Amino acid sequence: MATQAPLVYEDLESFPDDNLRREILGGELYMTPSPTRRHQGVVLAIAIALSTHARRKGGHVYVAPLDTVLSAQNVVEPDVIFIAPDRQDTLGDKAVIGIPSLIVEVISPGTKGVDRGRKRDIYARFGVPEYWIVDPDANTIECCSRPAGDRYEEIVTFESDMPAATLPDLTLTFDKIFSAQSSRAQSHP
Repeated sequence: MATQAPLVYEDLESFPDDNLRREILGGELYMTPSPTRRHQGVVLAIAIALSTHARRKGGHVYVAPLDTVLSAQNVVEPDVIFIAPDRQDTLGDKAVIGIPSLIVEVISPGTKGVDRGRKRDIYARFGVPEYWIVDPDANTIECCSRPAGDRYEEIVTFESDMPAATLPDLTLTFDKIFSAQSSRAQSHP
């Protein structure tokens, strides 16, 4: 039986521009459907909070779609990426090439297993200092920090305002992240 060679970043670039979200995890292709309005509202609220922090402390914030090339066989497209001033060398023209300061994934029913499993392991292995797994249905954020091998030594789940583990002077206000999105989603069909 023939085995397929692991996919790499160049393979990802060869796919058509068809608005499908593709990532390569350990050389395997993963595709996810378009997110919901609630998901996107939470992504936007987090990006705004991080942008406010970046204006005060420096850095850059990006939202999907933007490839993050951790290695040739590990290319992800996180919902939100924060690049602190000390990691500016990771900014390429078409992608982040290297390790961001913070990666945020807002989970959906179809992605929560990968976001909490394979991606968390990969982010830890590559030394992403902080990884947030945001659950818009439960209104929680898992803050993963202190990467060691294929795992994070510290994983704390927050149900209310969350201080960032590695970004000084940043606290996410849950009312701004979740409540506003929840009421908007309910008031507009």
